[in-house]
Amino acid sequence: MHIARILEASANRYPDHTALVYEDRRWTYREWLSRVRRFAQALSDLGVRPGDRVAFYVSTSENSVTTFFACQFLGAVAVPMNFRLSPGEASHILKDSGARILVYGRALTDNALTIAEQVHSVHDYIGCAYDPSNIPQGHHHFDGLIENSLDRGEPRPVPTGDTISSLVYTSGTTGRPKGVIHTHANDIAIAMNCVMEYSLRHDDRALHIAPLYHVGGMQAYFIPHLLVGGTNVVIGRYESERTLRTIAAERITTLFAVPTQIQEMLFHPDFAKFDVSSLRLVTTGGAAISSSTMERVMAEFCPGIFNGYGMTEASLTLMLHPEDALRKLGSCGKSTLISECRIITDDPSREVPPDEQVSQGAIGQLIVRGPQAMTGYWNKPFETQKKLKAGWIYTGDLFSQDEDGFYYFHGRADDLIISGGENIYPREVEEILYRCPGVQEASVVGLTDEKWGQIVAAFVVRSDPNLEAATLDAHVRGSPDLASYKRPKRYEFLDALPTNPSGKVLKRELMARYDRSSPEQVA
Repeated sequence: MHIARILEASANRYPDHTALVYEDRRWTYREWLSRVRRFAQALSDLGVRPGDRVAFYVSTSENSVTTFFACQFLGAVAVPMNFRLSPGEASHILKDSGARILVYGRALTDNALTIAEQVHSVHDYIGCAYDPSNIPQGHHHFDGLIENSLDRGEPRPVPTGDTISSLVYTSGTTGRPKGVIHTHANDIAIAMNCVMEYSLRHDDRALHIAPLYHVGGMQAYFIPHLLVGGTNVVIGRYESERTLRTIAAERITTLFAVPTQIQEMLFHPDFAKFDVSSLRLVTTGGAAISSSTMERVMAEFCPGIFNGYGMTEASLTLMLHPEDALRKLGSCGKSTLISECRIITDDPSREVPPDEQVSQGAIGQLIVRGPQAMTGYWNKPFETQKKLKAGWIYTGDLFSQDEDGFYYFHGRADDLIISGGENIYPREVEEILYRCPGVQEASVVGLTDEKWGQIVAAFVVRSDPNLEAATLDAHVRGSPDLASYKRPKRYEFLDALPTNPSGKVLKRELMARYDRSSPEQVA
């Protein structure tokens, strides 16, 4: 099976079922398949051939998913790009991938014109403005190409499992983005894994607020619902009230949202006015949720909450199911059905083999393997060799495993705090902070200190505006689960934590911003 076949199969089974909703437009499976095929024909007429890269620089929209699937029909390689990137950042990805086509969003016309001055390898530009008069001279109009193209049913090569389906660029939190190679076999494995783990159904209606240029939005959420013939409802930029309104109006059954978004909706002053009773499944990941908030989520928002762990290089490798959500609060669960995971010694000074596993309860680096694992980084053999060893993905993430086999995330290996010669894992401090009443979100980093080398600094978003540093410090001091040397010596209160589009907290941004600023320290 290849990815385009997923859409064809669902269109054959459910031709008149609603496949896609975007803004005020709706397409049945029959209609959307026809639209995708016509756009594929238009790309082919522009010279796109199997293996060619087609980039899309578009917000979460119908344009992005139609472009992605048109590429799959041609055997071309989709290159989704973060629509928040500057022209210079987008140009880097276009040059690195060698994309010959750029599809760009209607709000990004000026950026596209700037990119055209910097990148000479892109042959054609396709704008998604509604009004064709807003398309710059020499560029193509997205809807116009579809309207003026007919699917001529031309024979095309059938992709194999090893055929590259997409280059998904990492979010770049540890340097310049790298193109992660996804094959058709990878993406089908991810989709099937999600269908099984979430028990997705044909009558499910999925709401998309996550970016579709990420694996979590496209491969691990949009495509799985397509596989079962469900309905994908896509909205543009996330806003808490708009999302709640859409859940009620569209009778949404499944939602993928990061913890920050879940908490924003739950704490919205008009939350009780929205009917969210149709929700049967919410999947999240990437950050801790306090026990009190989790109890509210399950009681008032959705009882079926899943907490997953994955990465662009190996999607959805761990999953905590709803029945364990409160019993194993803070855990990422156990290995998913297609994944194999181990925790090995974390020693950056040497090559650690995959069989050097740590003892139960000890902290080490998580390594994973499975059919969803990437084959490598595009044009980066050295980085591939560092990440992929003996068939295992070395994640760079620190985990431990409890006596019941549940995995717990302790942060990136790079985020380890060394204070006075002692190793401190940010996640263990964050877990204690989340237990304090009045804490909505928390992130812990190490900041430079002349005496200790680093000190533990806590950045907190309050749900109670009266929460003070002294209250937090008393809470931490009173916890039997944290050694005294691990407690924060500095507290900062923020309106929001800085995050990337996938919801990961940008700890390096906190470190850069506050490393030398005036602290609110405690003794």
